[in-house]
Amino acid sequence: MPAEITKAKKLLKKICIKYKKTNKYIMQGIKGEELHALDVLGWVKKLNPGASLPLKLATLFHDVDRIVTPMAGGGFKGARIGKKYEKHKKIHALRSAKFIIPLLKKVIDNKKIIKKTKFLIIHHDDTGEEVEEIKNKDLNYLVASDSLSFFTTIAPKLYAGEGEERIKDKIRFMVEKMPEFARKRLKKQKLKNKIFDSLKNKIVREYYKNK
Repeated sequence: MPAEITKAKKLLKKICIKYKKTNKYIMQGIKGEELHALDVLGWVKKLNPGASLPLKLATLFHDVDRIVTPMAGGGFKGARIGKKYEKHKKIHALRSAKFIIPLLKKVIDNKKIIKKTKFLIIHHDDTGEEVEEIKNKDLNYLVASDSLSFFTTIAPKLYAGEGEERIKDKIRFMVEKMPEFARKRLKKQKLKNKIFDSLKNKIVREYYKNK
């Protein structure tokens, strides 16, 4: 494992400890956010064994905003469709980048890597159309891995806390923004939670029907 990733994981751990007081405001808790970050890294390694360092760094810190400012970064109360939600997600991504980049500069002494990592974090919650227009392979892998990890780490608790109707729009957002190769993988993937697996399948079918 590259020394930089070891340093990055230690930094993530330090952030989680420092902001432990925000735990009560986070749906899945700080531990859940840390596990999500590590799971996204795991997905990137599965999808792209030769993943770049900026991509790996972005997986660990793309959602750090939800740890340090959870009242702003998480728990969106409005409908998860349309411009308001898209704006919320973009601002969340910007806050994550603004927070973590100065800290990463202290452990990663490479301006190009920092610049690429910042770019990936800023755009990780763009819409599918926007991601497609950017045409960046690392961004495609980040969005794919983040989206797939949503179904394996975040979705069950979100479903339990918000119910079926609200989570449908969240699934639609994730399915829509995924690169096609990841969407096909999700279509074939069988989730352990049967209820959620059924919801996922319905939304994926809906996406292709309306395409």
